[in-house]
Amino acid sequence: MPGFVRKILIFITGYAWLLLLAGPGLIGLSLYSGWKADGDHAYAARESLQSVAGTVTQASEVTVKRKRRATKQFYEISVQPDGAGAEARKLRIDYSTPQELVGNLIDEKITALVDKSDNDLVYEVAVDGKPVISYETTRQRLQAEAASSARSFSGAGTWIFAILLTLIGAAGVWSNRRLRAADSSQQLSAA
Repeated sequence: MPGFVRKILIFITGYAWLLLLAGPGLIGLSLYSGWKADGDHAYAARESLQSVAGTVTQASEVTVKRKRRATKQFYEISVQPDGAGAEARKLRIDYSTPQELVGNLIDEKITALVDKSDNDLVYEVAVDGKPVISYETTRQRLQAEAASSARSFSGAGTWIFAILLTLIGAAGVWSNRRLRAADSSQQLSAA
């Protein structure tokens, strides 16, 4: 084999370790999405949520554009707590909530249950003690999203693809070592 061809093959197979890592990573992603969809891992327990009470001063629709993934949209409300000198908090409401309902919250005194660990995602909003957005509806939506994600990652095609990536990566790493050994022995014999 000519030396320049060997150098090209060494360069190409030098990145085979990425495939060797991508296969188990894809399997791990599949297992994680299945775990999240099972049981109560997709949503926060009601007891772990933080209560925020105050007056809604403004509401807006937010669109976040990402380079590699789909655009994400949600509503954001600013809640001014009743205490003097307290800062307004921005809370996120899922985009599946009707826009009119979010708009009607402006100038209302609300009590909201939010998940502080998830960028202040709103689980429940109550006006005058009556839930406008219920915890149960939010829980069901998050559970359905997790189940949908689990279905997309848990198919047989995903597992076959992950196993193929791992095998191709292992073969590439093995070939790279053999090519490097052959190249170094050729260089030693030429010297």
